[in-house]
Amino acid sequence: MNERIRSFAILLVAALTLSVGAYAVISWRTPNASAVIVPPKITLLPPAGPVQTPITVSGTGFTPGASVNLLWFGYIASSHSLGYYPIKTGIVAGSDGAFTTTFKAPFDFGVNVVHMVNATQNGVGKEISNSTFNIVPSLQLQPQSAKYKEGQEVILQVFGAPAEGIPISPGPGAPPEIPILKFTYDNNYWGWIWSHMVPVPVATGYPKGDVGGNATIRFTALGSSKLHAIRAYEGSLTTIGPWLGCEIGGEVKFEIAGLDK
Repeated sequence: MNERIRSFAILLVAALTLSVGAYAVISWRTPNASAVIVPPKITLLPPAGPVQTPITVSGTGFTPGASVNLLWFGYIASSHSLGYYPIKTGIVAGSDGAFTTTFKAPFDFGVNVVHMVNATQNGVGKEISNSTFNIVPSLQLQPQSAKYKEGQEVILQVFGAPAEGIPISPGPGAPPEIPILKFTYDNNYWGWIWSHMVPVPVATGYPKGDVGGNATIRFTALGSSKLHAIRAYEGSLTTIGPWLGCEIGGEVKFEIAGLDK
């Protein structure tokens, strides 16, 4: 083989070898473009319940060691308005970016106000993660007694009542409606209530009036000496009677002993 041709062939092989080696190094150092960064998120369990329900919050994808604050969207008593306020602060994310904590559902509106829980970390990152909790209305009698006398005044406390004047849409194409709570007394239609955003002079509810999801009904225990029941239903101002298919808030039962007992 001609010496010049032989030298050219050697140089060509060397150049190809370097090119392949360089390509291999470059390919090995190229980051994985398909890697997905999972954003932080929180989940709530349970997602619904009455006021004072213990809520377990689980967070994932947060920066390890970050300080996490939880904000609740609901009724703010100091301003009589809806907005975010801290519900639990100073939670420290673990080395895996996860955390678990609990808080109790505050006294607040139910039915037509969606309560969002917002997580932030290190004081920044507004609306990093939103999850919702639905407050279910609950009923309680005061005084709590095994038996009541006929004609006795009794107080029905309602927690998680709907907010006055905030409409919802019952379905596609349907006009917005103002939700209220309607009641039956021994399966007969009894009346309805809602709760106010701001205190009203005539309110005598709990703890400071029919406001912020709290409402009070004062009634006289009437009926024969037997077990009686009051039930709450979701309803609308434009619908006559309760929506018997949408019972919420459970029921309260009480016994009237009569005047001679």
